[in-house]
Amino acid sequence: MTDISVDKANVPEVRLVVTGHDADKRGVIVRDTRVGPTPGLAADSWEARELWSVKSLPSLPDDGLAAIEPHASGPGSVRLIQCVIHPEGAPLPPGDPDVTSRTVLRTDDTAMHFTASVDLVVVLDGEVEVVLDGARTVLRQGDFLVQNGTRHEWHNYGDRPARLGVVFLATEHRGY
Repeated sequence: MTDISVDKANVPEVRLVVTGHDADKRGVIVRDTRVGPTPGLAADSWEARELWSVKSLPSLPDDGLAAIEPHASGPGSVRLIQCVIHPEGAPLPPGDPDVTSRTVLRTDDTAMHFTASVDLVVVLDGEVEVVLDGARTVLRQGDFLVQNGTRHEWHNYGDRPARLGVVFLATEHRGY
């Protein structure tokens, strides 16, 4: 049996560049930074890097920074996140249950969950399986998924982390 462990060198920090407008309404770079994992968002076999979020979309032109609200949630909010789904059996640091419960809505004792959002997902690297109540499919690098608030769970049966880029468009959800 192969020992699978999380190699943080294979899960690098993410570069985030944010644009905005100066006083003359010219486009400028307002932030250029590296983002590591968001503390507390580890759950099951995934972790997240919350890159950018707003409570609601700003009116443009703007300075590019004023509307940013870390961990924004609720209908109308938008979040840009990179999820890393680790291979099955890889050890992870424990997540903060308070943060995880605001992000993921569990419906039973399995990894099945839903989010009150439409999620636009692209597989940046690796391969994952998404499991729904009545279907499952493997997504590979370059594949896109529109997740419409369905109950789902993620699996990585490979030997290296899979990276997903996700835009969460928060909305109302009547739940299960």
